[in-house]
Amino acid sequence: MINPYARLNLRKQIYMECRAMAEYALARGKLVPAEAIKSIEVFEAYSSFNDEEPPESLKEIDIADLVETHYLLVRLIDPATPQTVLLLDVEQETDGVFKLLGPVALVRQLMLTAIISLFIFIGLIASPYINEATLTGNVLSAHGISQLSCLIFYMSAAGLGGSFAALYKANDYISKGTYDPCYQSSYWIRLSLGIIAGLLLAVLISEKSLEGEGMLSTGVIRPLLGILGGFSADLLYTFLSKMVETFKSLFEGNSQNIIDAKAQEGRARLASLEVDRRMKLAESIIQMQQQVDGETSPEAVKQQMKEILQGLMKA
Repeated sequence: MINPYARLNLRKQIYMECRAMAEYALARGKLVPAEAIKSIEVFEAYSSFNDEEPPESLKEIDIADLVETHYLLVRLIDPATPQTVLLLDVEQETDGVFKLLGPVALVRQLMLTAIISLFIFIGLIASPYINEATLTGNVLSAHGISQLSCLIFYMSAAGLGGSFAALYKANDYISKGTYDPCYQSSYWIRLSLGIIAGLLLAVLISEKSLEGEGMLSTGVIRPLLGILGGFSADLLYTFLSKMVETFKSLFEGNSQNIIDAKAQEGRARLASLEVDRRMKLAESIIQMQQQVDGETSPEAVKQQMKEILQGLMKA
């Protein structure tokens, strides 16, 4: 995969993004100010510069205008992002036959995966191992090459579906200009999960379910339980914890008694706090009475009253 940010200093990164965004906007008929184009042309020397450190002549050029141009172009091409536009611009320079498969490396890789899955799918259909008997029967009762061919056939079909879903999602982001290479692994995870899910459904679900004779194939209950157990470990832990709490409540009393005891304990705690608050209030008033005399100024009385009120508000 091409990384357009490899070995780029900050100035060259800003320049390359500005140039790519200007080309992107102009190609779509958007109005790009002439001042923005002039600011980009000042840094044109960066286009042939590949070292980590630029020469001193380029370092001396004021980059403020280019930064303002970058900000303007980002708003102009919204919702597209500079990273996606620059990646598409760099990918256009890629040579080779595989370039015809997609605009970015991820799409080309997914297209190859879909093509390989399609050839396997078609090849197995044309083989003697895939027929009506093997497809309508229970794959778990088959043996040898016949069973292996069925499993590979189901995986190729699931691979086609997973590739379709991943390509559709990637194409949506690319068409909007919001594709982020940082999430490349998520598309392969989506494809892998699609293959696993497709294989499980093809193996475990019986065609007889459409005829009302049962949904699951014969002999898949235990494998299905194993799969569900591995998939829902947290759910099983929660279920077992609730079971333990239920049995524990048989010896400690029912849940209503526990709730009532907690409520009574809370009321007792509140009552104790209320008594403490009243005692502190009475103590404050007594202290105020002792301090108030003929020489006490009204401001001091007000200050004491204010402190008492503040104490009440905090309580």
